[in-house]
Amino acid sequence: MVQVCAHRGVCYAHQENTLNAFSAAIDHNADSIELDVWLSKDNKFVVHHDKTCNGTDIESESASELPSFVPGLQEVFSICETMPLNIELKISTMTESDRLADELLQVLSQVKKKSSSINPLISSFDLSVLQNLRQRSDEIRLGYLSTHQNWETTHLFKTLERHNLQAIHPHYSLISSEFMKKARERKLDVNVWTVNERSIAVDLMGYEVDAIITDDVQMVKEVADSYSSQV
Repeated sequence: MVQVCAHRGVCYAHQENTLNAFSAAIDHNADSIELDVWLSKDNKFVVHHDKTCNGTDIESESASELPSFVPGLQEVFSICETMPLNIELKISTMTESDRLADELLQVLSQVKKKSSSINPLISSFDLSVLQNLRQRSDEIRLGYLSTHQNWETTHLFKTLERHNLQAIHPHYSLISSEFMKKARERKLDVNVWTVNERSIAVDLMGYEVDAIITDDVQMVKEVADSYSSQV
């Protein structure tokens, strides 16, 4: 059955990427949660989509100086417990890739010690960031975010296979029978974003994607339940 992933939590009723939004996703029985993280100046992963928050550059500031509604990644792990997380690493031209990778692996190691069942999927639009992480760890689960319309000519799937990625997160407009065939040949999970229209969700069910990332958890769950009852 297609999994339903809450995009930045349940953000139509709560501020996105906040603990309230994530708690609501759990209450709505989402199968997983997608969220965005930046690495602050003092090496803390904080959850926010944009590089700036209330006019403050997150990468240039200590986590403690950010608004109280911006949670730390450790807080999210605490309230989500075993809920699967899809964590997008946000980067900019000032991001130090090595520092980012080292700090992330340290955080994941600490979380793993508390519960061996926690194994989040780490995602990025930047393939070099994922490659850097893979060089440091064979165990970390990695997914590539993609909008590449020319995925066939760029040999995208061969690249993902070469770097041992576990998933691809395409925009829904990229999904086709050929796309799914290439992904399945390489045993890649296909997690599609960001789907808020019922007709698109219905179409994706037919392609049997692994997960649909959405702002409307209840709608996609209804579509998934209806589809599973018909097959």
